[in-house]
Amino acid sequence: MPRTLTPMMAALLGLATTAQAQQALPEVKIQEAASERDGAAAQGYRPAQVRQLGPLADLPLLDTPFSVHVTTSELLQNLQASKPDDAFRYNPVVQLQGPQSRFFTSVAMRGFSVGSTKRIDGVPSTTTYVNTDLEDKERIEVLTGLSGFLYGSGNVGGTINYVLKRPVYQPLARVTAGITEGSNLRVHGDFGGALDADGRLAYRLNAVAQDGDLRLDGQSLRRGLVSGALDWNLSDRLQLQFDASRSTYHMQGTEPFWDVDPGAAFPAAPELHRAYGQPFTRTDTTQTQWGARVTWRANEALTVRTGLTQRKSDIDLIAANNLFVAGAPGRYRVQASAWDYPDVQALGGFALVDGKLQTGSLRHKLTAGWYGDHDERTPFLSSAGGWATLTSAPMDIAAPTALTAPPFSITGAKYIAQRSRYGNWVLGDHVEFNAQWSALVGLTNASITDTNYNAAGATTARYGDSRTTPSVAVLFKPLEHITLYANYMESLEKGGTAPLTAGGRAVVNAGAILPPLLSKQAELGVKAELGHMLLTGALFQIDKGLQYTDTTTNPAAPVYVQDGRQVHKGVEFTASGRALPGLTLWGGVTLLDAQVTRQTSNPALQGKTPANVAEVQAKLYAEQDIAAVPGLALTGGVLYTGKQQRDALNTQQLPAYTLLDAGLRYAAKVSGKPVVWRLSVANLTDRQYWLNGTYLGRPRTVSLSAQVDL
Repeated sequence: MPRTLTPMMAALLGLATTAQAQQALPEVKIQEAASERDGAAAQGYRPAQVRQLGPLADLPLLDTPFSVHVTTSELLQNLQASKPDDAFRYNPVVQLQGPQSRFFTSVAMRGFSVGSTKRIDGVPSTTTYVNTDLEDKERIEVLTGLSGFLYGSGNVGGTINYVLKRPVYQPLARVTAGITEGSNLRVHGDFGGALDADGRLAYRLNAVAQDGDLRLDGQSLRRGLVSGALDWNLSDRLQLQFDASRSTYHMQGTEPFWDVDPGAAFPAAPELHRAYGQPFTRTDTTQTQWGARVTWRANEALTVRTGLTQRKSDIDLIAANNLFVAGAPGRYRVQASAWDYPDVQALGGFALVDGKLQTGSLRHKLTAGWYGDHDERTPFLSSAGGWATLTSAPMDIAAPTALTAPPFSITGAKYIAQRSRYGNWVLGDHVEFNAQWSALVGLTNASITDTNYNAAGATTARYGDSRTTPSVAVLFKPLEHITLYANYMESLEKGGTAPLTAGGRAVVNAGAILPPLLSKQAELGVKAELGHMLLTGALFQIDKGLQYTDTTTNPAAPVYVQDGRQVHKGVEFTASGRALPGLTLWGGVTLLDAQVTRQTSNPALQGKTPANVAEVQAKLYAEQDIAAVPGLALTGGVLYTGKQQRDALNTQQLPAYTLLDAGLRYAAKVSGKPVVWRLSVANLTDRQYWLNGTYLGRPRTVSLSAQVDL
């Protein structure tokens, strides 16, 4: 153990006497190389570590007083995941709200939409309107619930962190080729290795090409990705990391968004293999990114971490909304328009100091510093200023019609329309009282500044606020492999920006920025490693300010408002690992009671369940090794989503649905090269269902791939 260091702040600033280490630190490259083996298929995808838990960095999962669910590298491979929809399919704490085949994958956790809380390597990724490539990601770490101390403002339902693949120090040359959803072909190359004999310099390169038709007439996808990473270990204590990528995405025939005219209702889910979208709709995105990080382990007691990442996205699209017509069951009309979504340039960074010291019998792991991000956005530009370029005559849902594209013409000029700044000063202390008891206490000063501009550069709206919020968590380990915890957290959340349209009608206060909101969470949880399984459970309550587009008070003139609270209570249970020799189970259950409370301007919402929130969600993915055929595994899963309210007033309820999946995987050597074949069938019975009150479900789809290590 290092000798005692005092005072505390001197240790944080690096001014105290250097601690004496009893053993040398392991090389950084060894830590990085081992990270992708955590949660391997042989372990039942059971992770032991959380790679990036906000400013706390890497921690054993059993020592985290939060609900964290990890999709590991090998699980992403074996699910043949090429988009977040695939990765979240079996995640029991994530509810898919919108498919990437519309614009981008949107999800909810604990009943709250978390589309704007995506992170890449722990740094905010505010370019939320674009797709997320998975081929250059090592793992996905999902933290549910408030995380103001960990990630600053926002993050009420949870945070999704995509962890980039880092360089490896042994030669890697892996090529995967496959076909999915019709005749869409994908080729992915993953390469890496050391660049010098001493292993001080190593690289990773991922490249993807995908092109071809998808499952529906008029629907196709073409995309490309080049992503590289470089690690430079100047010494065993000092590491520089660099990464950069460029991604392109072109989707033709995007998914339609479904809505209703006042008084209309959703019919039963129709045949899913019909093309309800329009062949002229499309989404085009280009993303570029670069990042640099420095980690300096000054000694066993002091580590300095800093990093900077810039991301830029451009997106334009032609989209269609389908609206059911009142008084004509099963009939809908199409509204379409062209859009140039805001170009977003985001810059995020952090500077943190970690210190270890001892005061009497107490051991402290301290973290202090700053993290935040800044983004600039150009305005939304559209043809005809909204959903008015094309409005079709009503058509029957049993016989959708492909329309002729009108001459779309984008109006307006590009300029900086909005600047947003988020800053977070953090001070945290993980105190170990003894082998059984510990606590994590922290303070975060979060600030939010939003400024809107007109084309002449003049300020049209500005809002700024800051708040210091606490975080307290207590951990108790009755046994080494069992952890009980309780936490309380508050978080400042950015106020919403009023959308341009709702239900095909212009929003009265479109573009208005509403004030920030304060949310609170209390949680009790347990984590246990029993045999070869990791079991987790959490009981939680979140109290959050309510903001929504009011389409009921005056349907002809919807208004975006803040009024009332949302209180979500629930239970999460997850399991991952080897339940029996050769049998892997990965999944869990979420039970949720979500209600609107303290509603004043629209009393009809009092006690109602928010729209598109499933109160029951159960998912299970399983693999069974076949002992008689070495290398063969049967795979499959079952997914249950409970009933959902289609609208805020709960006038119509969408039925629950159950989906079945099946597949197999076979690993062997061909000419001395490891080869893995994978086959999976989603929605095996071709069940017809509404994903929620805005999107249809996914029909039966087949994916097939072969992977070879060269």
